Amino acid sequence: MILVQVVSLFLITFIASILIKLINHFKKITLRSNDLFPIILSYFIYELSIDKHEISFLPIIWVIMIVIGILYAIYYLIKNSHINPIRFYRMFWRLAIIYFFVAWVTTIFICAVKYL
Repeated sequence: MILVQVVSLFLITFIASILIKLINHFKKITLRSNDLFPIILSYFIYELSIDKHEISFLPIIWVIMIVIGILYAIYYLIKNSHINPIRFYRMFWRLAIIYFFVAWVTTIFICAVKYL
């Protein structure tokens, strides 16, 4: 199952990058192929945790992500004293990409330990 997820992650990223390049010829967009990672990895985390543990880790992971978002918003307000929503959400989404990748890898290790 993990191999299927890794291969599908690469395939989705490859197809998304080709589509983004095609769309960029007609209209300039700032979307990158790894911007799809939180959505895809959320599904993969759900699939792995349900398969091995009969419960989903996804609610716990999303609650931690919300807490990180609140802490980041407080830090951003203290640092900049005003909110630029575009900059804030862009940086928060980039943080979410890293967070969900780490959460996915951690879920793989937890499932591997339970499997052994």
